[in-house]
Amino acid sequence: MKKTLRIKLFAITALAAFSFSFSSAQIRITEVMSSSGDTGTEDWFELTNLGSTDVNITGWKMDDNSFNYSVAIALNGITTIKSGESVIFLEVKSKDGNPAVDVPAFKTFWWGESANDTQVGYYTGSGVGLSSGGDGLIIFDATEPVGIKVDSVSFGTATEGSSFYWTYNASLNVVDTAVVSTVGTINGTVANQVTVTSDNSLGNIGSPGTAVVGDVVNSNPTNLVDDIKSWNLIGKSLQFKQVPAQAIEIYSLTGRKVATHVPASLIELDLNQGIYILKIDGRAHKVIIR
Repeated sequence: MKKTLRIKLFAITALAAFSFSFSSAQIRITEVMSSSGDTGTEDWFELTNLGSTDVNITGWKMDDNSFNYSVAIALNGITTIKSGESVIFLEVKSKDGNPAVDVPAFKTFWWGESANDTQVGYYTGSGVGLSSGGDGLIIFDATEPVGIKVDSVSFGTATEGSSFYWTYNASLNVVDTAVVSTVGTINGTVANQVTVTSDNSLGNIGSPGTAVVGDVVNSNPTNLVDDIKSWNLIGKSLQFKQVPAQAIEIYSLTGRKVATHVPASLIELDLNQGIYILKIDGRAHKVIIR
């Protein structure tokens, strides 16, 4: 009886660990800032849930390029990353840092006084700073006794004030690796990573709280010019010179579909202010709703 019970308990534990690891495989590192500037913020990185289910990250840890679980430190302040959500983890210096001050200051630095519901957590500890001369980042889940790697990246010398970003395709394979963010340009081989300037005189460039999934963006950006001529966005009115052959899909910058419209010559978009990706007859376009 005791042997049978042990086997059952082992099976249940193994199944739970497998389920946890499977769900954590949806999480990817999508952005890293290792050189914000002397008057900017501390180092930070972004995790994005590219899967269809929410993921509990309680007990997760991070390390830099030693990629060593034994010296990894805890991720604090965020317990769940929802499907399609991007979250930020900010370094808080152990000597003079205070999460209650530093986290709101980070939000103000990037988004000013405007409301922003991006989750910002933090980490603190010695030996895990992200070096501006080149470094790495690894995320471990809460599997005991040694956490299983969720994702890891490496990056070179930083451009001060600009983040690195990574994009992924529908199979969660990396498409663009450690691309330096620039404002308003189509970067990388496939993905249109939309970057902004911080709401701050220093003018950091990045996209904290947003990420792009490669399957919702155009794989041949050079063809965008010809296609843009066929439609216009005036306010929230999407006007077509020629009615599209396929339904028009609208995505948030995390890759989550937020609306679908049947083809028509005039479509009124019910969207909040922000940046979106329109998918029109298989091509993707960045638009800003003001």
